[in-house]
Amino acid sequence: MAKTSQFSYTNTGASTHALTPYLLGLTTNYAITQDDANRTRLNNKTAPIDAMEIVSFASQDISKVSNTLNIVNPTNVKGGIQYSALVEETLTTTDSNDASFRVDEPIIASLSIRHPKSGNITGDLVAEVVMRLLSSLVKADGTWRFDDLMRSAERPVVD
Repeated sequence: MAKTSQFSYTNTGASTHALTPYLLGLTTNYAITQDDANRTRLNNKTAPIDAMEIVSFASQDISKVSNTLNIVNPTNVKGGIQYSALVEETLTTTDSNDASFRVDEPIIASLSIRHPKSGNITGDLVAEVVMRLLSSLVKADGTWRFDDLMRSAERPVVD
């Protein structure tokens, strides 16, 4: 019998609210400013030099995948991989009534993924986990939970 990998949760109903990614053009709109063995850093050429956007990717081998789960049937695979994406944005605020007013503020978002180096784990399965992470940040009405989270209101509320 062939092996099958699947998650055990059953709350898999599709949302009617689409998460539509931006077409960034990483190979055309960004300059590579760092390209080491385990890190690449890209600078958005469409953003002005005084309001940059930086996108970084990194990976590293890890000896153990630490987690808080109670794993009943652990894998024999001990070594793992951790990889991440980081976006650093510059938010610029100006005032149409005061030409001298300008404030620049950073907003940084990161996504870090780690798992054993196991042939059971595919890109599609990791994508499913990432989509569930993003889904945890969206309310039932399709709005994001960030207004709550930035006020330290972590507990989900009924819409």
